[in-house]
Amino acid sequence: MYPESSLQQNHIYFENTYAFTVMTQVIDAGTSEHGDWLTLQDNIFHPQGGGQPGDTGTVDEVAVRPFRDPQATEHVVRLSCERTFTVGDTVSSTVDANARRRHAALHTCGHVVDGFVRALGFRHRVSNHFPGQARIEFDAGEQKPDLARLAADVEERSRKAIEDDRKVFAREQDGLRIIGIDGMHEDPCGGTHVESLGQLAGFSLRSLKVKGGVLKVGYTVEHA
Repeated sequence: MYPESSLQQNHIYFENTYAFTVMTQVIDAGTSEHGDWLTLQDNIFHPQGGGQPGDTGTVDEVAVRPFRDPQATEHVVRLSCERTFTVGDTVSSTVDANARRRHAALHTCGHVVDGFVRALGFRHRVSNHFPGQARIEFDAGEQKPDLARLAADVEERSRKAIEDDRKVFAREQDGLRIIGIDGMHEDPCGGTHVESLGQLAGFSLRSLKVKGGVLKVGYTVEHA
């Protein structure tokens, strides 16, 4: 079990997607039924959630994986590890930079696709931003849409937004982190994102289909 926690972490990944390494201190550590874990004062690790994979990386060259503390009342990210750390240790933490960039590109591109499909009258259901399977799902409505026309429209609008290099921004509202893209919609989001759409490369829609009343829009993109 994890202790009841009121830890105040500095979640750097909220503010800087490209902070890949930081020196910081261990502020909590222990062992649970899942093994050893630690908590860092300055956290650069995004835990899996919101349709985005969790980061991978190291603390003092020991492999770690982030996870949300299920008992914490605040946003606390712990790191599972294979070594015991001590509270007060000064450590170097590093995330896998290539994976971070790819996840950020996929997540941001998901917001782009989602925004343009919603603008055409479809209601968002769920998002998946995992590499190789990224897709956004919507209620298809009672009438089957013209899929070829819809795909061409969404792809054209998305490519134009990327070419225009629209800026991506974060702000806080009523305790929620809001992610927005210039000239487009805003959404509550805890993921990592590129700084502007010009950092997206190789975008395309890989699939668009309706099944069981659900419109599924698959896409692919890389970080430039």
